[in-house]
Amino acid sequence: MAGGKNHGRGKPPAQKKPPLTHFLCLPLVTRDSKPQLQASVEKFRNIVITKNEQTASQVDDAGDDESSKSETITSSVHPKAIRPVGALHCTLGVMSLDEKKLEEAKELLRHVDIPHLLQHAGSQNHGQATATDAAASEPLVNSTDSLPNAAPLRIELKGLVSMHAPQKTSILYSAPVDRTERLYPFCLAVQEKFKESDFLVKDDRKLKLHATIVNTIYAKGKKQRPPPKWKMKQQTTTSGQAALASSTEGLAGGRTAASGDKDGDEASPKKPEQGEVEGHGPNANAPLKIDATAILERFKDFVWAEDFALDRIAICEMGAKKITDDKGKVVAEEYTEVAIVKLPT
Repeated sequence: MAGGKNHGRGKPPAQKKPPLTHFLCLPLVTRDSKPQLQASVEKFRNIVITKNEQTASQVDDAGDDESSKSETITSSVHPKAIRPVGALHCTLGVMSLDEKKLEEAKELLRHVDIPHLLQHAGSQNHGQATATDAAASEPLVNSTDSLPNAAPLRIELKGLVSMHAPQKTSILYSAPVDRTERLYPFCLAVQEKFKESDFLVKDDRKLKLHATIVNTIYAKGKKQRPPPKWKMKQQTTTSGQAALASSTEGLAGGRTAASGDKDGDEASPKKPEQGEVEGHGPNANAPLKIDATAILERFKDFVWAEDFALDRIAICEMGAKKITDDKGKVVAEEYTEVAIVKLPT
């Protein structure tokens, strides 16, 4: 049997990556920016989804069955793909932290010398800081000597850019524009401090400051399509209640089995976390793609918010949480900030 299969000698199973629990970011929702962002996102929503509601419904119906895993390309934007205003931020890095490491990360954030980093960022001659993103809609304006280096970081969000080829993308974003050229080097300095202390998950990609406006990873997997009636009937006839129970378990508890959790309801909130992880960066691979050519042209000069000061750096829990009113209606969706350090305003 020398030529037989080498049972048990295959590649060892890949080691599971630790779950991502938190991320370091610049929240973009402030007292001044919130009304601007709310109005802008609502206008964007009304323009890009009203003509394609049928397509959005079809994507919803696809759910998590095998057929939905094949790539779908549409010219519409699914309503659930548009990120809620309360979740808008610029990510500086993602983290996988236990309770002890989380406390250490919080402590580091509290002791970041913000004035010093801003002064240092302002004094550097960063050639790469002439644009926060190579794909940004316009370059940054040259810094002016009249503004002190420790002045507030005032930015604007203008334009819309695709993370991938416009004809086949899953992420659309707006890049922050800082007229003093301090934002990018400042963010690099903060990021480096967390890298040095081994809090950030290793990522060799260059920091890309961006506010995600559309991410189609959130438009998939919200429903699961039940099996055809003939299949349910066949299972019931051939195997009786046992087969029916097995089929029901596959519908209601499939995600539970995959997660190893006994409670399916507890497993389901992890989905946004997975979406958050998969949905950022050029390697994102959402099944639903957009031909965003027309949308990008329409919003290339669109102002989402202008002349507002960033007011904090935050460590947030992965997975945006829904905020409900006293009647149980979802009124917002935000990330939980477990630690913040204030920026000069």
